[in-house]
Amino acid sequence: MKHRIRRQLSTAVMHEYMLYTDVLLEGSSADAAESFLMNPTFLPYSLALNSTLRVTLVQLSITTECNVTDTVKSCACKAGYRWNITVCHVYQACNGSSFCSCILVPDDNIPFCEREVIVTTQKVNLTGSFTLNEIFTVDLQDQTSPLYKAKAYNITLALLDAYTRNCNLLNVSVVGFSPGSVVANYRMMVAAPVSSQLLEANSLLAVESIPNAISSQLSTSGISAIQPEQLTVKYWDRIQLSCQINETLLTVNWTLVNNNSSNIIYSAGGNVDISTRVLSNAAISTLTIIKADQWWQGTYVCQFFNGSLVHEAKAQVNVTLLPTEIFVNPIQKSLSAGETSQPALECCVPFDGETYDVSWSYGNVTQEAQPSKRTDLRCYTLAPPPPAQDTIYSCVFTNNAGQKKENSISITVIQAEDPFCTVNVSSGVTWNVTKAGTRATANCPSGRTGNLTRHCSLGGVWLTVQDNCISQLLQSVLDSAKALDQGLGSSQVKVPEIIQQLSSTEGTSMTNAAEVSALVNILETIAKVSANGNSVFDSTVVTNFLSVASNLTDTTHSSLWKQDNSPQASQVLQSVERFSLLLQAENGTIDIVLPNIQLKGSSYQRGSPAGHYEKTFDTDLGVSAVIGKQTISSLLDQNNVTITSVVFNTIGNLLPANTGKFNNHQLNSIVQSTSVRLSDSSSFSGDIFMTFGINNSDAEYSQRCVFWDFQSNPPSGGSWSDSGCTSKVERNKTFCSCTHLTSFAVLMSINVEPLILIEEITLVGLGVSILSLCVCVCIEWAVWKSVVRTNISYFRHISLVNISLSLMFADVCFLSSAFPAVKTHRYICLSITFLNHFFYLALFFWTFCQSMMLLHQLLFVFHHLRKKVYVSFAYFMGYFIPAFIAAGTFLYFKPKETYMHEKVCWLNPGSGAIYAFAIPAGSIIVFNFITLIVVIAKLSRPSVSDANTPEDRETAKSILKAILVLTPVFGLTWSFGFALLTDLDNLTRQVFTYGFAGMNAFQGFFILLTCLTERKVREALCSKVSSTPTSTTTVMSVSEAPSKTGSSLKKEK
Repeated sequence: MKHRIRRQLSTAVMHEYMLYTDVLLEGSSADAAESFLMNPTFLPYSLALNSTLRVTLVQLSITTECNVTDTVKSCACKAGYRWNITVCHVYQACNGSSFCSCILVPDDNIPFCEREVIVTTQKVNLTGSFTLNEIFTVDLQDQTSPLYKAKAYNITLALLDAYTRNCNLLNVSVVGFSPGSVVANYRMMVAAPVSSQLLEANSLLAVESIPNAISSQLSTSGISAIQPEQLTVKYWDRIQLSCQINETLLTVNWTLVNNNSSNIIYSAGGNVDISTRVLSNAAISTLTIIKADQWWQGTYVCQFFNGSLVHEAKAQVNVTLLPTEIFVNPIQKSLSAGETSQPALECCVPFDGETYDVSWSYGNVTQEAQPSKRTDLRCYTLAPPPPAQDTIYSCVFTNNAGQKKENSISITVIQAEDPFCTVNVSSGVTWNVTKAGTRATANCPSGRTGNLTRHCSLGGVWLTVQDNCISQLLQSVLDSAKALDQGLGSSQVKVPEIIQQLSSTEGTSMTNAAEVSALVNILETIAKVSANGNSVFDSTVVTNFLSVASNLTDTTHSSLWKQDNSPQASQVLQSVERFSLLLQAENGTIDIVLPNIQLKGSSYQRGSPAGHYEKTFDTDLGVSAVIGKQTISSLLDQNNVTITSVVFNTIGNLLPANTGKFNNHQLNSIVQSTSVRLSDSSSFSGDIFMTFGINNSDAEYSQRCVFWDFQSNPPSGGSWSDSGCTSKVERNKTFCSCTHLTSFAVLMSINVEPLILIEEITLVGLGVSILSLCVCVCIEWAVWKSVVRTNISYFRHISLVNISLSLMFADVCFLSSAFPAVKTHRYICLSITFLNHFFYLALFFWTFCQSMMLLHQLLFVFHHLRKKVYVSFAYFMGYFIPAFIAAGTFLYFKPKETYMHEKVCWLNPGSGAIYAFAIPAGSIIVFNFITLIVVIAKLSRPSVSDANTPEDRETAKSILKAILVLTPVFGLTWSFGFALLTDLDNLTRQVFTYGFAGMNAFQGFFILLTCLTERKVREALCSKVSSTPTSTTTVMSVSEAPSKTGSSLKKEK
């Protein structure tokens, strides 16, 4: 039995002492002795220590009680006292007793109990590990093995010895061992306050006392704190947490634990903002999540670092969710008018743990949705009455915060007179009855996400199916890449995982443009995030990345890059450039060869000697890149340097060649990209020299070294530029020298030397033509009553006015399409294409009408056209037929997305749409040539009604006048344009090009001259100007068939 005695010295200076003593009592006297000692009347008790010193006992307490047997003592603390933490781990617990309650003492060295102190201050949890330079064995996985027990005991004693000296240690335990040499994991609890310096010193002391220990890690919980510790926010609201520690620590990390996965929060993510302030005695880190969704709920962990010591704090954030996606079935439906069966509608969402109020609304009706019995999704159904008109049914999900998200099902009603597309099965997908002029949407087959769309044409014909479905694996990888881009996860960890998934057969298979776009977006995202995070990867990761890019650009997938929803190939180019620089070269050299991409490079250490950077690719490619020794040496003065050169065998065919100043050029080599990465992230400044083997070395074509400028022409993802580059051609090689590398790719374009002033002639000519046509129309309006006296003159002038108007509007549209802003605006360019087609066709058909009139007057001399008949025929041919052809062309080719040219606002020559203009125009041109020959023949021979033969001079003059007048009016100059479509030598092509540009551009001016060559018009115009009476002499114009042709022109009664 142990007693605690307080003694008091009878001196001037009083001291208080705590004295522990052992009392051994046997038999029944133990209880009596305890009662006597605890009797309050016994104290105070004066005790003489010697002749001069006495002490007074003022309090006596029993702290420890032991039952003594022959071999061992079982000891326990009395109420209000507890064992020291070291005692609990040194001595074995009594049989059947809980830890640290009763202990077995094998000798007479009985430990004493301490007064129990209730810890009212904050407790600090410590989690740590020691790394032992030993071989890991399976015994360390068995807690009952002697080896496990011995090591755990030794480590526990070392921790007790280190921490009980200066900390109030509340608990300590070794929780296990793991491989990696031998890693011993432990947990402790101490009472606050403790500091980083104190914990680091204790951890170091423990390492020194543990055999073979070489290092330690320690994390705390309770020294730092996050405010608020509990937070609930609405969907897409802001999350803001502040983490504070009362020490001046600079390094901090945030981590989110969600769905049993832990992800570092990336400070440069698009949805993340992290700011840290260091005060005189504290550090505060503030995390802001800009828009909260399902990705951002969970446990947030803030970690302040001080060497091997990590201070952790946690906070729980809940987000009141909305469905990530609402699936509806059917997506769209058509019903026949009068149908009596109720449509079955369904909307579903994935299980996300949120409670929603779900309702259906249509028209003015809102009703609660009924849940279905599906187990894979949470689904709700509706069976409404069949609608009498087109109706939209909305399925609305409302969360606990009152936020709503909905998706709709559109039901169209087919009336009796409406055309429609019948039920059709295509590739296993059933397309139900659909109203003409609408787009049907169907769900993807099992295992794929997205949708299928198909247009039902205005004529009730099904058009091509557009497949927007991607595999679930690809969608999962895309979601992971998006989360990484938002700031959730470490690129160093996540990117290899994403690339590994893409490297599988399912991850790289592509069946449509949607999957191409998904893969391109994934590569672009992980390359951007990795570059921004300064991550580096081994050759396996980079090779897998390049393998995906190589497969993407393979020629077997070329058709998937040419659809409306296809991505820009320049995205792959830029992604490969970025990611190739992140390769950590094991031995200083880089060499990766894939079917469509080859990468070579070198890495240099700062201050190391360096020669030329020179990389030569396969002989068949004829490509090399050189950076001079002096340039590299200057870079190595301050940096580690990585240089990579990438050759793209096939990507050049996917990049637009006819852009900007290089219009009408084409690719004449493969594409090469060389990039430099400096350790201080500065920009490269220096020259690069390259050699390219070219496909076409014809001397008449110019060869240029260009690079892809990602900043110009954003709608196309960039364009070719030759800024800073010079070219030199020798035989079948082109030598390039450029002064920059940023976003750099090298190729050559070829083109016949541009014709001098051809663009200026065209633009000036169009301006003159439009002005001339305006003047012509004004003149016709001014002199109309004076010159239109007979039917034949009416026919001539009504044709001339409509020809002028058609050409004027066509020229205006053509001139407006020359502006770059118009070309890049899809719908404006589409409208101009349609109007150009219509007005140019109208021009030709009005010339056809005039030819028909002229032929009729020359061939059928005694048969007169009635005004009503001709006007009706002319307007039908001049406007209705062109409108019918233009509209038919649009409706046939536009749904196939092959209506318009890729680069200009004109019909697509590749799809055949151009023939809807070329065939009618060419036919009319041929007809007008025939008319011209007939007119010349009629003017060259004597008239039947004339007795005298015209003189040769007069005949030649009439023929020349007919040619000069009829050629511009009938549009024969367009024959020059059709000639340019044939294979011509260079000189002939230049002649025809200038002829076509000049004659067509100035056609309006020629028509004005045609108008002014008529004597009646000139006289009437002079009369208007001078205000004097005009001559009453009747002079027949050429188009009114002069008398020498034998025509008898009489006014119709």
